[in-house]
Amino acid sequence: MKVAAIQMNSSDQVDSNLAKAESLAIEAKNAGADICFFPENFAFMGHPKEILSSVMEDEETGPIQSFVSSIAKEHKIWIIAGSIPIRDPQTEKALSRSVAFNENGEVEGFYDKVHLFDVEVNGKKYYESEAFTPGTETKSINAPWCNIGLSICYDLRFPELYRSKKFKDIEIISVPSAFTKETGEAHWMTLLKSRAIENLAYVIAPNQCGEHFGARKTFGHTVIINPWGEVMDIKESGEGIVLAEIDIKRLKSIRRKFPVLMHRKL
Repeated sequence: MKVAAIQMNSSDQVDSNLAKAESLAIEAKNAGADICFFPENFAFMGHPKEILSSVMEDEETGPIQSFVSSIAKEHKIWIIAGSIPIRDPQTEKALSRSVAFNENGEVEGFYDKVHLFDVEVNGKKYYESEAFTPGTETKSINAPWCNIGLSICYDLRFPELYRSKKFKDIEIISVPSAFTKETGEAHWMTLLKSRAIENLAYVIAPNQCGEHFGARKTFGHTVIINPWGEVMDIKESGEGIVLAEIDIKRLKSIRRKFPVLMHRKL
């Protein structure tokens, strides 16, 4: 099984972002990838008010979801669409939803981001809750090759999420992100390696890179990490893809010889 993680410098122009996402998905497919992972906010990195006024979509309908579905179907590749703003009918805000499409363009499952990024970093304030409603439960999907646990960006800082019942049998952890440059430099690789090691799982972390609307800067360093915490491939800057072969037999062998997950007491 070959996986690809896509690094993007998304703007506030949905159409151009989708065109770039398709181009990179085709590149991944041509490189032999069975499944590719888009970063958080791959379709839109702009003002929160625009998310609510023009970008947010209803569940399983809308141009972003339709476009990703068509890419998956046309190119016969699974796609984990990092995050798509989906209307929450109860709040009229958006849910930050990671959606899994199979090679026929069908939705196999989804996850709504539980932990929203409401923080201040070096004097710059980020309040995702202005536009988003948090999800309420963890989710995983059963792909043909393995089980994939879904998470998004800031979730990475909450290790208990990855030990939930829904993550019990996962072999890959998906972490689509738009990690800021400041927090990425300080914590990105440490957090990702920690999640891989403590769960003995592959971690696939597609990230945004460069400068975006409002002078926001993201860290890049899209990476794939194996269950032993080793970097398999990484792209530090610029748009593009990283690739790796996922060996589920090796993962199971590591878990059998080093049964950390079976030794849990709490």
